[in-house]
Order: sequence, then C-alpha cells, then structure tokens
Amino acid sequence: MSSPNNVSIGVVHYPVYDKRGDVVATSITNLEIHDMARTCMTFGIDLCYIVSPLAKQREIAEKLVHHWIHGYGATYNPVRGEALRKVRIKADIDEMIADFGVDRRPFIVGTSSRAREGMTMTCGEFDGFVKKGLQPSLVLFGTGWGLTDEVVGRCDKMLEPISGAGDYNHLSLRVALGIILDRIFSQRGGHHE
Repeated sequence: MSSPNNVSIGVVHYPVYDKRGDVVATSITNLEIHDMARTCMTFGIDLCYIVSPLAKQREIAEKLVHHWIHGYGATYNPVRGEALRKVRIKADIDEMIADFGVDRRPFIVGTSSRAREGMTMTCGEFDGFVKKGLQPSLVLFGTGWGLTDEVVGRCDKMLEPISGAGDYNHLSLRVALGIILDRIFSQRGGHHE
C-alpha cells in the first residue's frame, strides 16, 4: 500500500537515551501503536515502523496488530484495522532500512528536541524534497529522551526542533509526530490522501 507522499516513519525504542543519558530500550505501548497508525493514515504516510530489540514486546505488538487486522477487531472497527495495516514491527534499525529493498535506500531524517548544527532541515525543505520523488523518505522519532548520537549519525538530515513558549521541550511522541507531520504537509492544502 503506497501513498503519494512516499514517506514512512520509524518509532525507535532502541537505541535511545534515558534521562541520565544512558542508552536504553523503552517499552512499546498499546496506545502508541494505535495513535501512530491513525496519525500515519491521516497524513498519507506509507508505513509506520516500530523498532524494538525486545522479542517479547515485538510479539505482543504483533498480536495486537493481528487482532485489529484479522481478528475480532477487524469486524468491530474495520477503519482501525486499515490504519494498523501500516504498522511494521522490526528488531533494529538495519532491519527497518532493509525493508525498503536493496536498491531503495531511504533518505533518513531524524527528529530531536534540539538543533543539530549543519544537519538541520526545515519541514518545508523536507516537503520540497519529498515532492521531487527521488527516493523514499524515512523520518525517525526517538522514544525516551531521544535518538542516540549513533542513530543521528546515520541520518542524512535532522528536522528543525519544535519550539514551545519556554525552555521546557519534552513533548510526548504522539504529539510531536502530529505536529511535525502537520508542518510538513500542511502547506499542500486540500485533503490528504
């Protein structure tokens, strides 16, 4: 199922930082899976990857997705099932990137609550890149306290951070995703496919 946007997102649960700056794996939540899928469906995102090295958490997430696509959830709420068809659970970032195919390396853009000197791209610039249709794009969102420097080093660019009214800048993942996707695609006007 491909959209005109040719953009996917990756919700990275590892490697990310905790509040002490240690590299950790964060937990996948039920609410996250539903909200990410619905947001992706709203903005015409191709796929929503959820990356976790924790096998048991991946298994639980797969069961939840299966329930809404093939189980009782498919008849109870078919619209939610359609949104959850966009979800792919992967063990690591390499597996997620490999899913694009050998000849289709995505243009990888990271997100962060702080600007990265020399790497920053505005949402408008990213939209311009996407419109050119040269290659698929993958936007990475870090859980916990954000993507590690190792992951940022794998990114081609970093999107400009979301700025609030004060110094506090630690939005929930679901809120940040909605704001960023709206900023990228709101300039197009009209209905999102």
